[in-house]
Amino acid sequence: MLPPAPDALTQAYYNRGQRCWSVRVRGLVAAHVPALALSDCTLRASEASRLRCLRKASRDVHAWVAGTPLERPRPRTAVRIGYRLSEAGFRRRDTGAVITHADVVWLEADGSAWALNPL
Repeated sequence: MLPPAPDALTQAYYNRGQRCWSVRVRGLVAAHVPALALSDCTLRASEASRLRCLRKASRDVHAWVAGTPLERPRPRTAVRIGYRLSEAGFRRRDTGAVITHADVVWLEADGSAWALNPL
């Protein structure tokens, strides 16, 4: 269960070292969870940090999903999305289109991410 933070958006990113989703509230890591769902999502990826990671062959957190936590099962109509260091921005896996917003994003235990109405 996530800590309550009604006045702050929750940010989540995949933690490759711990193989789970790290959850930040007000800029601080508040939890590590196997899976979660967020509504009214903004998908953020810093292009400058991505290029620095490529140039220096290093890793840092520069891509995350921000939204409001909710409990809702993933419908079959959800679209798989993802982020790769080799490509700028979050993308739909079916079309390759860059997305920045979604109504709901499901971050699954296997590390996959799914979105409802990605834009």
